[in-house]
Amino acid sequence: MRRTVLSTLFVALLLAVPVAGATGGVATAGDRSGAGAAPAVDLGATGLQQASNPCVGTMERTPERSTLFSIQGARGGEKTSAMVVGARPNGSIVGVHNDTAAGRWWSYDIDVLDNGNILQATTDSRDTLIEEIDPETGEHVSERRFENAYDTHDVDLINGDELLMNDMSRDGEDRVLIYNLTQERVTWEYYFANYSEHYPESGGGEFGGDWTHNNDVEQIRDGVVMVSVRNFDKVVAIDRETKEVEWTLGEDDDTSILHEQHNPDYLGSEGGNATVLVADSLNDRVVEYEREGDSWNRTWAVRGGRLSEPRDADRLPNGNTLIADRRAHRIVEVTPDGEVVWEVYSPYQPYDVERVGTGDESTGPTMADIGEGGVVESTGGADFDTADIEACYDYLTGFESSRLIPEEDVGAVGASPTATEGDETESDRAGTVSDGADGGDGDDTESNSNGDSVLGTPTSGSGPSPLGTVLAVGAVVAAVVGAVARSRQN
Repeated sequence: MRRTVLSTLFVALLLAVPVAGATGGVATAGDRSGAGAAPAVDLGATGLQQASNPCVGTMERTPERSTLFSIQGARGGEKTSAMVVGARPNGSIVGVHNDTAAGRWWSYDIDVLDNGNILQATTDSRDTLIEEIDPETGEHVSERRFENAYDTHDVDLINGDELLMNDMSRDGEDRVLIYNLTQERVTWEYYFANYSEHYPESGGGEFGGDWTHNNDVEQIRDGVVMVSVRNFDKVVAIDRETKEVEWTLGEDDDTSILHEQHNPDYLGSEGGNATVLVADSLNDRVVEYEREGDSWNRTWAVRGGRLSEPRDADRLPNGNTLIADRRAHRIVEVTPDGEVVWEVYSPYQPYDVERVGTGDESTGPTMADIGEGGVVESTGGADFDTADIEACYDYLTGFESSRLIPEEDVGAVGASPTATEGDETESDRAGTVSDGADGGDGDDTESNSNGDSVLGTPTSGSGPSPLGTVLAVGAVVAAVVGAVARSRQN
C-alpha cells in the first residue's frame, strides 16, 4: 500500500508541475524567439529583438527615454489580454506585465511613483484593485482592493498618502473619492447625484446604470480636482472643501466642444490661464482649450490620419504630444503640426501612456506658449493592417520578460517634476472628514508596512493567478486520497 501511495503521489506531482507552470510566472528575461532566457534585458539584445519585433511603426525620431503604456484588453466583444508594456526609444519591447494572467480583468491608468514603482488601476471580480508594480521585475509589490468601488479607471497618489480615485458605481452612486492610506479610510467624496444642477438625471447615460461614466480625476492645484464626466461631454473643476464647481469645459450633448472624452490633462500657461489638453474620443481628435476670463478658446487640435477614439494625450517637454490611440491600437508621438514621429502598436485598446522621466500627467508647454495652434491633420503614420496588429498581439502575449523599465532608464524614474506641486501639508489635512462615507472601503491592514511600498499591503509577487497551482495541488490531494481508499479496499 505504501508503495502504491508514494508512486501515485510522485506521478501526481509530476503532473502538477506543468499545470502550475502553464499558468505560472513569466520568465525574467530573454526575447520571445526562445533562444533562452538571459539574466536581464539589456541593450545588447536590442538589435536582435528589433529585427523580429512586429510592433514597431513609424520611427522618425528616437526619444531619450522609454515609454510605458497600458492595454485595456478588449477587441470588440472579445476579451483579450490586459497588459502594461515597456518600450525602448527605438520601439523594441523591454517587457510585458500581463494583468490578465495575474487574474485582473482590465488595465487602466498607470503612473510612475516617486519611489520608482508603477501605480495602476485594475479590476478583479468586479472590484477595483489598485496595484503597485516594481518596474525592474514586473512583480506586484503591493495592492489595495476596494470592494465598494466599481470599475475605477483612474487613481493618483496625491499629498503623499492619499489616493484620488474615480468610481463608476451603479444605482446613481457615481462619485470621486479620496482614500487616506494613513487613516485607512475614505476622507472625501463627491457624489454627482447630489448636484443635479450640473448633472441632471435626464442627462448622461441611464440613471442607475453607467450614468456619468466619470473616467478621470486629477488634482490641478491645492484643494481643487479636475474630473472628466464623459457621458455629460464635459470636464469640471471642483473645490474640495466647498464642492462647488469652479469652471466647466463642455456641455452635455454639445459634441462640437467635447464628445465622450477621456483623460484630460491640466496645463498652466505662462500667462496663468488654465489650459486643458483632452483626448476627445468620439470626435477622433486630441484638442487643447485655454480659458480666458469665463470663456474657453480652442487653441489646437490634431485629427485625421488614423486617429480613432484616442484615450490619453500627454504634452511632452519638447512640445510634442504622446497619444494612446484606442481604436487604431497604437501609441504615437506627434509634433505640433501633426506629424507622427514615433509609433508603436498596442493591441487591443491602449488606455494610458507615460514617457519615463517626464513626470505624471502632462509636463510640457501649451501650444500658445510655443507659438503653435490651429487645427492640424495627422500625417506620417505607418501603413499597417489587421494582420500587423495581430502579429504584434501574439508577440506581446508571448513575450518572456516582465521587466518594464530598462536598466539605463531606472535613474530617470521617481521624483517626478510635478510630484509635490500643489501638495497639502499634514496639518492642512487634519480634521478633514468623510462626506457620508462609512470608512468601509479598502483593506484594514497597516499602511506603509512594506518598506518602499506606497500602498503598504505587500503581495507575494505577480505572475499569473494561482488558480493553476491550486488546481494542481487539488489534483495531488485527490490522487493521494483515492490511492489510500483503493488500498484499504484491497
